[in-house]
Amino acid sequence: ISDAAWTSTTAGAQAVYGEDPANLELYGRLYNWYAVNDARGLCPTGWHVPSDGEWTELETVLGGASVAGVALKSSSSDMPPWDGTNMSGFTGVSAGYRASLGGHFVGMGTGGHWWSATGVNQSAWNFDVQTGVNLLRRDPDDNGRSGESVRCLKD
Repeated sequence: ISDAAWTSTTAGAQAVYGEDPANLELYGRLYNWYAVNDARGLCPTGWHVPSDGEWTELETVLGGASVAGVALKSSSSDMPPWDGTNMSGFTGVSAGYRASLGGHFVGMGTGGHWWSATGVNQSAWNFDVQTGVNLLRRDPDDNGRSGESVRCLKD
């Protein structure tokens, strides 16, 4: 999907970072909110996109927002490597995101961003971690057109 189409669509869409197939295996796909919010669901049967509450529960179990990020990020011995401990087993990767304005790809190697299933305004809460930071940050997306990762949770 072109940058212009990405920024204007209100349909579910997915992309691979930089439209480079080599990034698919290591980093997975990036989805807009319309894909996450589609009634058909992104996750296989028996799985779901975690709610804001489920993400917050994970954050609490990992010691709070100020330290949860490092426990979610992959470690230097994981593939692809990152600067976390992966203490949680989540193996979060720095897949970056696709910008809602301009449709360009941003942040591979420096940030990981995941949707929650909980709507806010015309989008949803999302969670992100950054290189060199232990924080797990929670933010509302502004218009549902950001391309972010999805992690499915077993029902």
